[in-house]
Amino acid sequence: MSFYNKYRPSSFKDIYGYAASILEKQIELDKTTHAYILSGPPGTGKTTLARVASIALLSKANDKNTKQLILDDSHPDVYEINCAVNNGVDHVRENIVQLARLAPISGKYKIFILDECHILTTQAQTSLIKLTEEPPPFVKFFFCTTEPNKILRAIKTRCQTFNLKKIPEIDLVSILENVCNSENLEFEDSALSIIAKEANGSARTALSILEQTSIQDITEDFVRQILDRSPKQVAIDLCFSILKKDRPNACRIIQAAHIEGRDIGNLFLESSSIFMESFKYIAFKYKKVDRDPDIEEIAKTVPTIQIVELTEQLYNISSNIRQTVSEDLVAMTGVLKIIDWYAKTNA
Repeated sequence: MSFYNKYRPSSFKDIYGYAASILEKQIELDKTTHAYILSGPPGTGKTTLARVASIALLSKANDKNTKQLILDDSHPDVYEINCAVNNGVDHVRENIVQLARLAPISGKYKIFILDECHILTTQAQTSLIKLTEEPPPFVKFFFCTTEPNKILRAIKTRCQTFNLKKIPEIDLVSILENVCNSENLEFEDSALSIIAKEANGSARTALSILEQTSIQDITEDFVRQILDRSPKQVAIDLCFSILKKDRPNACRIIQAAHIEGRDIGNLFLESSSIFMESFKYIAFKYKKVDRDPDIEEIAKTVPTIQIVELTEQLYNISSNIRQTVSEDLVAMTGVLKIIDWYAKTNA
């Protein structure tokens, strides 16, 4: 079983964000509504939250069977529908509208979880309007979507909406640490930090990367290899080549990365992150033990406004690189322009 399925939260306390706590309180006070929209980026727990809410709504005291049935997708009163596949009006009428008229088989409610509901056709959504307006008292809807703007307004106004946010990197690292400890995996803290950053707020993505790297000790070098990232020192060297106005060395670093088949866009993104990290050294109080000597040197010697400008320029180059086939050409011209700008600024 994949890590993101094996360690999928099964209770409210394991889900990050305000939506889980509010839903838990509503269920505890028996003040739930008939329909919810759970929106947010991929991997932030929309369907998971809907499942956990279903467990809480249908479980009785000391009832472990209901929980397991829902987690196994086999509960007779919980219908999880993948709208990316079943998005037509006929399917909605047959599998939702008609089923919603029938009383639940074993629980208090009949629950419909519509995953990626924004993919439903306009006709399919229209067929749900009446049901969301005047549902049977035993029906609950959870509309899960990454694009809530595509849900018909007539449905949205009849739902309570929760916007799930990207999971902060610090929380993703905590999740990864817990999984590593459960799986008895050896890891470096820096490796988990890179995975969390790469996941961009998605727990599912973070756990997928972790599983991919779990075939051996999870080191920073191995994670960088898996993610096709240059060693951090290469990015630091590129940063100092810019600060020293060393055009030949900057070009050599880029050419070497290109020959080695590395992702040059990631190299520039890493370099941008190094300058931003140096800005954080200035703006926030970092313990001496947590400071990288090279990054601290940048923070001490480069004016703050220039650090911010370098961060932005390097990030823009990384974006431009991803839009062209001539990566090395865009990278070299970009870095030479940055060095010229930096040289003029400090003339």
